[in-house]
Amino acid sequence: MATAHGDPRKLTPEQAVDAQAELDMLLQSEHFSGSKRCCEFLEFVVKNALAGDYRNLTERVLGAELFGRPIDYETASDAIVRVRANDVRRRLAQHYSEERPGSRIRICLSSGSYIPEFHWLSPEATVAPAHESDTSHSLIGAAAASPAATAAAGSETAWQRLTKPLLIAAVLLLAVNAFLMLFARNSAPHGKVLKEFWQPLIRDHRSVIVCFGDTRSYWPSLAVSQAIAKSNKAFVVNPGEISVIKDETITEGNLRAALSVVSLLSASGVSSELLWPKEVQPADLDSSNVIYIGALNNPWSVSLNEGLRFSFKKIQTEAGTIWMIQDSKSPSLQWSISEAYPKQSSTDYALITRIIDREGKRVVISVGGLSQFGTEAAGEFLTDEEALDAFTHSAPGGWQNRNLQIVLGMKIDGRRIVDPKILATNVW
Repeated sequence: MATAHGDPRKLTPEQAVDAQAELDMLLQSEHFSGSKRCCEFLEFVVKNALAGDYRNLTERVLGAELFGRPIDYETASDAIVRVRANDVRRRLAQHYSEERPGSRIRICLSSGSYIPEFHWLSPEATVAPAHESDTSHSLIGAAAASPAATAAAGSETAWQRLTKPLLIAAVLLLAVNAFLMLFARNSAPHGKVLKEFWQPLIRDHRSVIVCFGDTRSYWPSLAVSQAIAKSNKAFVVNPGEISVIKDETITEGNLRAALSVVSLLSASGVSSELLWPKEVQPADLDSSNVIYIGALNNPWSVSLNEGLRFSFKKIQTEAGTIWMIQDSKSPSLQWSISEAYPKQSSTDYALITRIIDREGKRVVISVGGLSQFGTEAAGEFLTDEEALDAFTHSAPGGWQNRNLQIVLGMKIDGRRIVDPKILATNVW
């Protein structure tokens, strides 16, 4: 298909109606209806493009309008818009890879751009045999193709013009599937123990929310920490008494853990949606199967483990901050690190928690390390048959459908995780 950039105000009323109808259909399709965030993203960019508001279709504005980021946020280190755009592109590719008889328009979102493209087909082209020749045109933003471009398109067969966007969509879909297959090669739950651990999610068949942790942390000084502990009243904090720390490498371990888990679920036929804490609505979490990625940088993980036998703690001392996993039955039993941001510890610890509600209708799992390496190791542990099998050796009968916690410990050599081991478990 030929394409051209131009002023969306040149769009005819009929074309605007077509574009809006296609958007409405996409939002109700099986590929989008299950993802509220992807629907919001697609609707925002399409409606702004149709209105000619290209200034709103930048990463910074999208981050502020759709995800609550400050308008001056660091787009280089916060990938929320890019991640969601890729998810939308994947869903569009899946949708258009299937035959859509009678459809007059295709909506695309090119890689690296947040400006949607609108591709129109003439009515004859949507039903013409492969050997017949016909003309079609496409618009980016909403600008009509130039006469030269239309003439060039006319030299192609109708089948070639029709299949170009579908071919592109198919290639994108195959690339996504190949990536998932590559990542899931060693994580697909072929083993008995893997199937048993993940069965509560797999048998449900509902989409799973995978919730990341933030990359921004706020650490109060010792004086402020003590003041908070002594009083529940508001007080003034002087400049410099709270440090804002943003470790951009945190997301690396979190991302690897999330990909391990998402790939396993995908290989088991379970769809998932990646979200950041600020995107999550409590009502969604209360009715969905959820996996929290990260520990002290993920408020939902901290909340889930609060009150359980093993939980995350953070202590501020004069020497600095200590991150730990604590055993409530033996408070003196702690696994801690004191060098994480920006320094790197030679050891790390992780906590895996799985909670199944009494009626078996909802599963919540947290996968978090004291640093990114622990989170990555925990994600790998949950997709490794041999590692999970080691857990079952000491687990009580019926663990498959019970709540459980697993504490892991490991060494860190440079940026390499070495010899992760199970340190403690709790099943109830």
